[in-house]
Amino acid sequence: MTSKLSWIAFIPLTIAAAFFKLAQTILPDGTVFGMSDMILDYAAIGCTAVIFLFVLAMCIADRRISPYYQLHRNIPAGIFSLLLAVVCAADGANRIYLYISAGSSDVLEMVEAALMLLSAIVFIVLGMTHALANRDSKHFALFNVMPALLCAIRLVRCFISFTTISIRLADVTLLICYVFATLFFFNLSVTVSLTEAKHAVKSCFIFGFPAAAMLLAYSLHALATSFNAADLFSNAVTAELLLMALYTLSFLLEMSLYIKDKDHVIIRTGDEEPDQALSDDEEEDKTAENYVVAGTDEQEPEENDSYYGTAAEYTDYLVNTVEKPAGEEDSDYLSSQSDPTGYITEMEAPADDKTPYIDMDTKTYIDADSSFDYSDRLDEIDKLILELTGERRD
Repeated sequence: MTSKLSWIAFIPLTIAAAFFKLAQTILPDGTVFGMSDMILDYAAIGCTAVIFLFVLAMCIADRRISPYYQLHRNIPAGIFSLLLAVVCAADGANRIYLYISAGSSDVLEMVEAALMLLSAIVFIVLGMTHALANRDSKHFALFNVMPALLCAIRLVRCFISFTTISIRLADVTLLICYVFATLFFFNLSVTVSLTEAKHAVKSCFIFGFPAAAMLLAYSLHALATSFNAADLFSNAVTAELLLMALYTLSFLLEMSLYIKDKDHVIIRTGDEEPDQALSDDEEEDKTAENYVVAGTDEQEPEENDSYYGTAAEYTDYLVNTVEKPAGEEDSDYLSSQSDPTGYITEMEAPADDKTPYIDMDTKTYIDADSSFDYSDRLDEIDKLILELTGERRD
């Protein structure tokens, strides 16, 4: 699967983006190829854009990747998710307390604080899911979208703040962080919830890699330049962005290791019975709301429900059937007799009355010595059919 090749461009370009951001603090202005701090910001954004285009091309070329993905045990992702839940809950509760005590009426700030508390619940569930390989997170399908809404609200607030200052003073990389983070967490919620979607898994790769690159570059730069040891809550947003980047990286690594192609994934509805036993690694896959994604190597062919009767079931149906004469070979009494003309009403005995034969249409053995008076052998319904047939021909 070509989607896994996205790491080839991600690793070096992420290092380059982080260097361009950190160089603004570590090195004097103009040291890196004579570029100013603003040009370095756009260079970091350019690295992220190249990652996005490369991953997009790899995912478009990937025709084998499965549209569904089941979470596996991922201890690093579970730890980062739980830490992110703690930071979001503390930051959200602190903001609500400060807004209430100060009598603030900023609607966006209150909505952001409430979404942080709800996102903390989501990250707790995701952390337990990753740590314990529990698949019950699908029941929180509605809440899984809360981190995406949180990033969307921050994106709006960030854009509004840039309209009040000069573009030279605005850190555009933060805006790019929230753009890719919003798209990634939205597709993550769709993937984790096993919601029917066509490109949710691919979108996790497409938006996850540039989101991780930009989040890492910005958060490392922010920690190096504006870390405040006196007021720890002032570093909460930076810590959240760093933990988001680490969680995204660990999740993308998990997907790269365990994602399966669509030929090895069986989709079953909840009403169907399992048609084959799963292996030890696959029995962890459980029934989702309407889907089960179970990795298998082969799929057993379905049995045909069609029924074919045998010649023995049609004994004495229209013609006499007798047992094969003792000592006779198949070649002595088999002959091709496939002309169906006059099958019911005009069938005549062969010229040689002593020669038995096989009717190839009915696969029955015919005794030539028997008379062909069908009226003696037909029931009342068959006689009625013959009468109607004769009237039509007249």
